[in-house]
Amino acid sequence: MHELGYAIEIIRTLEDFMDENKLTSISEVTLTVGEATGIVPRFMQECWPAAVEDSDRIKNCKLIIDWVESIGECHNCEKQFPIAKYKRICPYCGCEDYDTKTGYEFEITEIKGH
Repeated sequence: MHELGYAIEIIRTLEDFMDENKLTSISEVTLTVGEATGIVPRFMQECWPAAVEDSDRIKNCKLIIDWVESIGECHNCEKQFPIAKYKRICPYCGCEDYDTKTGYEFEITEIKGH
């Protein structure tokens, strides 16, 4: 489960952010996570309490995950489609050649603290 490693890195980033902005605690953090990252939101939520346990300033921080579906744009017909749903094949023309438009996002998009 690589989600724990990501959670630990997020905590380090949040602690650095707190130091830079003179915050005493963070109550909530929102991540935008794309489908193509391989991160499973449920696993991230499950390991989050263990990851924040040792950080007094982040211990009670709530994790919110905004999920982004992987969307591809077909090179042949130029229409967009959900990549995973259609198993990487354009449902409009059957082409297997596409550019990924969304789904690789992994970023902290909101922090609530004081």
